[in-house]
Amino acid sequence: MSKKKEKVFITGANGFIGANLTKFLVSKNYHVSVLVRKKSNLWRLNKIINDIKIYKSDITNKNELKKIIIKINPDYIIHLASYGNSSNENNFKKIIDVDILGLINLLLASETINYKKLVICGSSSEYGFKNKPMKETDYLEPNSYYSAAKGSATLLAQSYAIKENKQIVVLRPFSVYGPFEENNRFIPVIIKKALKKEKILVTKESVKRDFIFIDDIVNAFYKAMKTKLNYGEIINIGTGKQCSNKQIVKKLEKILKIKLKIGIFPKRAWDTNNWVSDNSKAKKLLKWTPKYSLEQGLKKTIKWHKKNNV
Repeated sequence: MSKKKEKVFITGANGFIGANLTKFLVSKNYHVSVLVRKKSNLWRLNKIINDIKIYKSDITNKNELKKIIIKINPDYIIHLASYGNSSNENNFKKIIDVDILGLINLLLASETINYKKLVICGSSSEYGFKNKPMKETDYLEPNSYYSAAKGSATLLAQSYAIKENKQIVVLRPFSVYGPFEENNRFIPVIIKKALKKEKILVTKESVKRDFIFIDDIVNAFYKAMKTKLNYGEIINIGTGKQCSNKQIVKKLEKILKIKLKIGIFPKRAWDTNNWVSDNSKAKKLLKWTPKYSLEQGLKKTIKWHKKNNV
């Protein structure tokens, strides 16, 4: 008698992290159901569209959400739906509706479900500016509506988990890159420009980020799904190393064996000299460490862009 497939419900599955994670879980033989908005572009899911169950609704529609979750009765829930991470997503009300009220809707809609784990995608932006590697115990100093909303959602989820004895974990990814990332993000932009040998604009070398490859993020989410943790754990997912945009361009030059013209991009409000994870908690609790170096991740990303011409 074959083992019954475990069921996973994913919100925001058509996004960058969501699509990569959905594909991975399908390959692991889970029964995957996803929640996407009615007018969402599902291009990232095209190759597995027949292997998943799609529910078209919205995280802000609490009545529909409850009906869907009760129907699925998932073993695992992964919450990735969010709004406000891009600079053009600046509608204050929508940030609150999706990132805070959407989470509350999900918690209440699933309150009767005996799930094994609810994994929530937080954000490293919750910390705000720090002058050292960011730890989960650090005081939150958000510097945008989005980071404030994500920080609020994290603390609400943690409190709910502890009070209701629920296996809930919040992962805080740092700067994720890789196949299927949004076209207007830094690494897809510079890869496309590098392949065309066009001039690339970068912020000053003092501006740095902790860049982490998508496959490492997917692996961290999977580990969080399968690892028994204290109620309401918050865990950073980063490499523990940071580099400047110029250093990434230099890596591209090395990989592609070309010389690129580099110009200066003006500093933005969220740019900082320190943005790096203390990932000791992930190592200890999840037994997780990143497998991909920056060069390895970039090579895989370049290969994907060449193949897909996205």
